Amino acid sequence: MVQGGIELKLEIVSLSLIYFSLLTVIIYAFYLNKKPSKELTPNKIEEFNDRLLQTFLMTHGGNHISHLIYLKDKQLFWSKDKKVLIAYKINFNRAIVLGDPIGESSSFQEAINEFYKDCMRKGLKPLFYQISPSHMHLYQETGYRLMKLGEEGKVTLPTYTLEGKQGAKLRTKFNKFSRLGYTFRIATPPYSDAFLEELSVVSNSWLGNQKEKGFSVVSFSKEYVERFPVALLYDSNGQTVAFVTLASDHRKTLIIDLMRKIPNTPHGTMDVLFIHIMRWAKNHDYQSCSLGMAPLANVGNSKDSLFSEKMIHLLSSYGKSSYNIKGLKEFKSKFASVWEPKYLAYKGTFLPIALIQIYLVIHKTPVPQPIFVNKIRLLLKKAG
Repeated sequence: MVQGGIELKLEIVSLSLIYFSLLTVIIYAFYLNKKPSKELTPNKIEEFNDRLLQTFLMTHGGNHISHLIYLKDKQLFWSKDKKVLIAYKINFNRAIVLGDPIGESSSFQEAINEFYKDCMRKGLKPLFYQISPSHMHLYQETGYRLMKLGEEGKVTLPTYTLEGKQGAKLRTKFNKFSRLGYTFRIATPPYSDAFLEELSVVSNSWLGNQKEKGFSVVSFSKEYVERFPVALLYDSNGQTVAFVTLASDHRKTLIIDLMRKIPNTPHGTMDVLFIHIMRWAKNHDYQSCSLGMAPLANVGNSKDSLFSEKMIHLLSSYGKSSYNIKGLKEFKSKFASVWEPKYLAYKGTFLPIALIQIYLVIHKTPVPQPIFVNKIRLLLKKAG
C-alpha cells in the first residue's frame, strides 16, 4: 500500500511537471511569435562567399549537416587561423550552432573558445546543436553540459544487401514496384528551369498547408536544389512521384537530404526510392549513407539518463507529435545498420528556454512583436 502511494505521488509530480513545462512552452512560444524589438534584432547575415565555402569543404570535408549551410539562413564564424568554420543562427540572446565545427580537428578546441568569447562580447549565449560523440570531450573540458537529442541513422554500404530473411519485406516491395513499371534515375546539375519547376510541384503537393522548416531541417528552394544530385522515382507514365536530393561530406559519406513525394502514392514508395539510392551509392564506392537524425530516439529511456532527458522522454510520450517521432525512427530503422547519438552542448543557460528557442529557429518563427512582449522578452533574456 505504501509503495502504491509513493508511485501515485511520483506520477502526480511527473504530470504536474509535464503540464507546467507545456504551459511554459505555450506561453513563451506565443510571446515570441511576434516581431522582436530593434535592440534584440539579430545581426545582419554577412555576405555569403560561395567559392570560399566550397573550397573549404572540398579541402577539409564536412559533417552530416554541413551541406545545410547552403540554405544561407546561418551566419559563419571563421577561426583566427581560418582553419575552422562554425555555422550558427542568432535567436534573441542565443547563438545556436549547427553541429560540430568544420575544418582542422586539431584546431576545434581553440575555435570553440574563440567563438565563446565572441559571443560573450556580443551578449550572446552559445548552444551547439547536434554534436557528435567523437567531439564531446571538447565541450566537456570547457564547461559545457550535454544532453542527448536523438540518434543519427547510418547505413554501412559495403555490406548493404536485401538478401536473406532480413531484407525480405523490402525486397518484395522493390520487386512489386519494378513489375508496375516504376523507374529510377540520378539527375545531376545543371538543371533546366522546367526540371526545377517539376520538382517544385512535387514539393508543394507534399507540403500542402504545412510550412517549410529551416536551420537543421532542409527546405525546398530552386537555388538550393540545383547544387546537388537528385534521385528520382517515376511511375509507369513517366511522372515524377518522389525525389531526394543527395548531399555528401566530401569524403565517402552520402547524405539523404530533402525528401518529397506526391500525395496518394502506393505504400512503400519512399522505401523503394531509398533502396535504389543505397544500391547506386554502393556501386559508386560510397562507404556510408547518413539518413539524418531521428529526434528523441533512445532519449531518457535508461535509468542512467539525465533528469532533463527523462523529462523530454516523458513529454514526448504525450500528444500526436510522439507518433511522428516514432514513425520516423521506424522508417529509418529499415535501412540503418548503425545509430550514432547526437547531443546538445550548453552552459550558462536555462535549458527549457534554450530548447524552446531551438524549436522556434527550426520552425522559422518569430515575426511581429508589440512593446509589452519586448519587456517579457528582456526578462526572459535575463532569466535565461
